[in-house]
Amino acid sequence: MRRSSAMRKGGYVTLEAVGMVITALAVQAMIRALLDQDREPLWGHLTWVPGGLTGQMILLGLIALVAMVSGGWAHTRKEPATERAGHPGGIRDRGTT
Repeated sequence: MRRSSAMRKGGYVTLEAVGMVITALAVQAMIRALLDQDREPLWGHLTWVPGGLTGQMILLGLIALVAMVSGGWAHTRKEPATERAGHPGGIRDRGTT
């Protein structure tokens, strides 16, 4: 199965970055809502969610979880341009014991 050239070149990096940003924003909104329960999370954009603050927190947690999983998936699928330190790539045995 072949990957499209768009996903190989920048799609995985973009998906990883978007996943990290959405995760950070959702978790930050959750923390702010827990610390200041008089204010609406995300400036009241989640008032349609049933369950009040609990429902909004569950939705924000699910958004953060999905973003984190998709960003992590993209991170494991992208092809590294260079080898990372501590990751020998295809080298299995260097012949030293």
